[in-house]
Amino acid sequence: MQIRQVSAALDHKLAQLDKKLKQLEQEQRNAPSPTLDQDIEALQQVREKLQKSKALAWRAHELQDQNDEAKRAHQRLIGLSLCIISLIGAALLLFLALA
Repeated sequence: MQIRQVSAALDHKLAQLDKKLKQLEQEQRNAPSPTLDQDIEALQQVREKLQKSKALAWRAHELQDQNDEAKRAHQRLIGLSLCIISLIGAALLLFLALA
């Protein structure tokens, strides 16, 4: 799953959760209940965890991008080194052929 899909899914869940929280808070204002207090608190904790999950997903994505960039830089260096070695070898062969 792509990071944008994960992020969109978490945003969707957060929106649903916010809607449910508003509904429960409205019910709490109309008819206070200890059960509703517990439900609201539990949903707020779930919301915090979802937000942390989203932040962690983006951080993992950023770290993966950094790691991929380091690998690409290393591969470019190896490719450039091989090109230089090939040029030196070709120049040496040309020199030996003409000498």
